[in-house]
Amino acid sequence: MRPSFECLRCLVNVRLREVESSNASREVKLGVARRLLNILESEFDYNAELTHLATKLYNTVVGALPDVADYYRGVKRELNRLALENLASHVEYAGRLSGFSRFRYLVKLSALGNLIDLGVAGHNPITPLDLKPPVVESHAFCLDYTEDFHRLVSRGGLRVLWLFDNAGEAVYDTLLISELRRLGNTVWGLVKDEPGFQNDITLDDALYIGLDKVLDRVLTYGCKCSTIHMDGIGGEARMAVEEADVIVSKGMSHYEYLSELNLGKPVVFILIPKCTPIASSIGDPGCRGKIVVMVR
Repeated sequence: MRPSFECLRCLVNVRLREVESSNASREVKLGVARRLLNILESEFDYNAELTHLATKLYNTVVGALPDVADYYRGVKRELNRLALENLASHVEYAGRLSGFSRFRYLVKLSALGNLIDLGVAGHNPITPLDLKPPVVESHAFCLDYTEDFHRLVSRGGLRVLWLFDNAGEAVYDTLLISELRRLGNTVWGLVKDEPGFQNDITLDDALYIGLDKVLDRVLTYGCKCSTIHMDGIGGEARMAVEEADVIVSKGMSHYEYLSELNLGKPVVFILIPKCTPIASSIGDPGCRGKIVVMVR
């Protein structure tokens, strides 16, 4: 996805917010801020690839200000803890559903978890405690390919590669992943390498929430990337992408990158657009804040 002018404001606001929150001296923070602005001045234009640029900017921040990554580690642990505490209500509710109704509910829950996102300027992230079954059931779709997704995975025997996004959100993903496996599919998961990217989950987070017990296999990217950059990921991650029959892509960053990449297999996008550029690229600015489930 190519950027709009609003993307520049988002990149500047989020990264400078992180710099400002650091415990470093004001001289060090000013130096990091200048480096960020220099990168943007030289590399941001309307043909830039957003996720590569976002990766470079974030790595610049945490490379110079490691306490920013420490801050996110603490935030992620709390978000995961709260989501784990809240999960039982969804297990109970989904247990009263069956067939496609159950599948649809778990897809909506997974999508709404995408609102637990600290990396979008102008977005007010929810907490896991905000997610209750009535909230999930009442939330509107903008694009709904849930039936296509269900038909695709119901035949079983597929190798599904799940691209995780935020802490907290990933806890809710586990219920849909378990449903995919119950339908006879193998599910692998890709999580970020340390120190991660914003509040996206890393291997440490994955082990904390028990993803190794839910998935058939947990892998890391092999690069400090915001998404599965095919020019940067490691050999194991690349093999997983190549061998998967279906890819489930959670969140905006994966959408930004994969929506313009043909991997030669179905990609299921599950997200809630939290900015107008993403919503518009999907086809309707009114998609902002609504559930999007697409199969491409």
